[in-house]
Amino acid sequence: MKGRYTPPQAWVEIDLKAVLHNYNEIRKIARRQLEPRRGRAVDILSVVKADAYGHGMLEVAGVIAKEGGAFFAVSNAEEGVMLRKRLGKKPRILLFEATIIDLIPHLIKYDLTPAVCTMDFTCAYDKAAARRGRRLPVHVKIDTGMGRMGVHHTDAVGFIQGLSAFKHLKVEGLFTHFPLADTDEAFTCAQMDDFAKVVSGAIERGIAFTFLHAANSMGLSGYKNRLFNLARPGVMLYGLYPSENVRMLVSLKPVMCVKATVLLLKTIAAGSGVSYGHTFKAPRDIPVAVVSIGYSDGYLRALSNKAAVLLNGVRCPVLGRVTMDQIVVDITQALDVGQVNVGDEAVVMGRQGRGFISADELAEWAGTIHYEITCSLGNRLPRVMLK
Repeated sequence: MKGRYTPPQAWVEIDLKAVLHNYNEIRKIARRQLEPRRGRAVDILSVVKADAYGHGMLEVAGVIAKEGGAFFAVSNAEEGVMLRKRLGKKPRILLFEATIIDLIPHLIKYDLTPAVCTMDFTCAYDKAAARRGRRLPVHVKIDTGMGRMGVHHTDAVGFIQGLSAFKHLKVEGLFTHFPLADTDEAFTCAQMDDFAKVVSGAIERGIAFTFLHAANSMGLSGYKNRLFNLARPGVMLYGLYPSENVRMLVSLKPVMCVKATVLLLKTIAAGSGVSYGHTFKAPRDIPVAVVSIGYSDGYLRALSNKAAVLLNGVRCPVLGRVTMDQIVVDITQALDVGQVNVGDEAVVMGRQGRGFISADELAEWAGTIHYEITCSLGNRLPRVMLK
């Protein structure tokens, strides 16, 4: 880890080989679930936004690009510029958020494809392309039920027809987003129907598209559809399952392992409290370890008195509230297996020996989703890339 004066006391390890395994497993699903169109093979649009969900956008995209991945999606122009500088000219980069007109010069300079859904932005983008004598691709975001970014599906055909009149823009793709793919199959299928109507309406008006996409991880793995030709996986790239049912369809490998250092060993006397508020009081004398991770590192305070870490491959419960920089854990059962020493590695998330703590478990303990767990931990702690 360049730029550090000392080794970190808490860190994230990223298994880049696991990323490649997951990418290739997703390609197999995509070929089964999606329809190749006009002689094109099904493509993968790897979602590496939010710093690859905390896993390291530049490193993750780099190994996928070497594996043949040539299309990436990011949230905004800042991420897009960083990725372009790392990957060079060849890969396509799609921005999910592109409505700020002031950013247009950066989009053109760094060859970033915007997702469009407003005529103001589109007009400005066409004028900028004209000044440079170029014809630039755009993807149209269609709102079929997410209620966030996008032109509403009932207005989409007219919007697309209006875009087709711009001489310096090419409507390269259409896409939408599934908000209930893991909970409401009927709603998701209705979204697909509404999207299909938009596609048919545009084709009837002589407008053709290279890419049609909506298949996020759950949409890709849970639904078979003959309309889309571009898979758009996110969370599955990182070894996380969008639902338990998906485990039966594909074998993924976890990419992230979070570790922290044992700072201190002591005994909490019976009746004594632990951490702020004394939300835990020892019912007996308890041997504990103070471990160097806290909410300043992205280890959520909601994990207080609920989570565990691994020492000697054994689960050691978190006692009391998570503090800014440390947690206190009960090492009674770890001592039954072997010694625990200052400087030992505690696994906060991941595998140690026969023990395993998943992002899903941490999410359940914290009352959140695994996306937040990896983004919180991965974006705050220094990363070690395992190749």
